[in-house]
Amino acid sequence: MNQFIQQVSNLSLGQAILIACSVLLSLFVVAVLKQLFSTKSPSKSSSKSSPVNPVRIDPVLNQTLTKAEKLEDILNEDIATLKHNLEQERVEVTEAAKALKALAIEKRIPETLFQIYSEMKAFPKKSKESQETDMEWHRKVGVSDLKVEPIIGENGIIITFVLLRHLYRISAITHTYARIHFVELTLSSSEDIKLILVRVKPEETLGRGVVEKAVMEMRQGEWIDDIIACRLLMDKRQTELDLLAGHREVEQLKDKFAFNPLKKRNT
Repeated sequence: MNQFIQQVSNLSLGQAILIACSVLLSLFVVAVLKQLFSTKSPSKSSSKSSPVNPVRIDPVLNQTLTKAEKLEDILNEDIATLKHNLEQERVEVTEAAKALKALAIEKRIPETLFQIYSEMKAFPKKSKESQETDMEWHRKVGVSDLKVEPIIGENGIIITFVLLRHLYRISAITHTYARIHFVELTLSSSEDIKLILVRVKPEETLGRGVVEKAVMEMRQGEWIDDIIACRLLMDKRQTELDLLAGHREVEQLKDKFAFNPLKKRNT
C-alpha cells in the first residue's frame, strides 16, 4: 500500500490528469451501458407480463365472444341505417309540411274558412226569408244544404254544408284570453276525417277580416280544389257586388230621367 502511494506521488501532473480522464471515461461508458440495458428490460418484462383474455383461451368461450362481437356489429349497422332513414324521412316530411302550409297561405284557405264561418254563424237566428236570401248568396260560391249547430260545452259552433257536391263540416271554437283572441277552425270530411286546422285572429273592428293566421295541421286531398274554387267564386261574387254598387248612380239617373236606351239599328 505504501509502495502504491509512493508510485502515485511520483507521477507527473500530466500523467495524473491522463489517469483521471481514463477513470472518468470508464465510468461514463459503464453508465451508458447500464442505461441501455435498463431501457430494454422493461419492454421484455412488459411483453411477458401483458394479460391474456382468459375467454380467448377456451375455444367454446372464444367462439361465443366472436359471435357476440359480430352481432354487435350487425346491430350497430342497423341502428346507423335506421338513423339515416329517420333523418331522411324527417327532411321529406318537413319539406312536405312547408309546401302544404305555403299552398294554404298562398291560396288563402284560412281566410276562406273564416269567411264561411263569419257569414254562416248567425244563420239559425235569422228569419226564414232572411235565410232564403242568405242561401241565394251562399249558392253563388257553391254552398248548399247549410246547417249550423252549437258545440255543447264550448264557445263554438259546427257548420255542416255541401260545397260543390261534397259534404264538409267546420268546427269553429273561439278562444278568448287576457290579450289573445283567436278562432280555431277545423275542416272535416263527411267521414269525419280532419282535413285542415287553422287559427285566425279576426279584426277587432268588424271581425270579418283576418289579421293573423296559422296552419296547424293539413292533409292532402281533393278538398283543396273545392276550397280554392270556393275562394275564386267568393272573389268573383265580391267583384260583381262592387261593380253593381259603383253602377248604382247610373240606375238612379235612369229612375230620375226616364228614357229609352239607345239600341243599335239592324243593318
